[in-house]
Amino acid sequence: MMKKGMIIFCLITAMLLPGCSKKEKYVEAEADIAEQFPLEAEPAGENPQMVQSEGPYAVLHTTAGDITILLYPEQAPKAVENFITLAKEGYYDGTLFHYSKKGELTQTGKPGTEEDERSMWEEPFEDEYDDGLHNFRGAVGMAGDGPTSNLSQFYLLVQDKKPEDERIIPASLYMNELINLRMNELNESSKESALSEEELTKFEEDLNAEIQAIGTEGIPKEYEEKYKSIIERYDQFGGAWGLDYKYTVFGQIVDGLNVAEGITKVKVEAETRKPKKDVVINNIEIRE
Repeated sequence: MMKKGMIIFCLITAMLLPGCSKKEKYVEAEADIAEQFPLEAEPAGENPQMVQSEGPYAVLHTTAGDITILLYPEQAPKAVENFITLAKEGYYDGTLFHYSKKGELTQTGKPGTEEDERSMWEEPFEDEYDDGLHNFRGAVGMAGDGPTSNLSQFYLLVQDKKPEDERIIPASLYMNELINLRMNELNESSKESALSEEELTKFEEDLNAEIQAIGTEGIPKEYEEKYKSIIERYDQFGGAWGLDYKYTVFGQIVDGLNVAEGITKVKVEAETRKPKKDVVINNIEIRE
């Protein structure tokens, strides 16, 4: 039997030496990447987007480092106009990155819980989808709360996930496009006259049936052809195809993708995913 004094000795030395009752391993906690900020921006490499743009550019000067974004005014005119207008007003100055998911995305702008969240039109504006802009790694998109709810918030996507099964992508893209198409039809119908509860129920049932048919019958041939080049890009660059045709993509990070990725690695609160250490947009510079 071990004596009392020996027991105390083992407890004291257990953190330093193996032995006595059992072997313990103590690991120092990983340092928060925020301690390394600001990071030096690095070129993002090849632009994966499928359409060209001559600018303008937006440079996010943040406490984490600079992030340069190429904007697409032809493909997403309202989103770009709104972003530039708010940026030039200084609306984003001092704004936090209030949500981050490690290695996936970070979100900024003023959350809906704040009374002063707005667009340049003082109200939400509609989504803009373009077949040449997708949620490839480095994409910048509007972060709304459902269809046509865009105000000020936007996300920076750094995820480089690639499809394990390429059949997943066309099914996801088609489902999102189908939902948008049907919702637009519903909105147009409701403008002419209010729909009854029975009509809304039938709409929901029909849409659910169409979505379920994707799994059993696949997608139309014309959409398979349409999505081929998109699938190739996701296979090459990675991204989040599940966001396509759900959120407006209006820009692409061309410099400082490493900074955006660093922001996603800041330690966060478990429930809200808000960074524990503030990462702030000092100002946004628009370069025409």
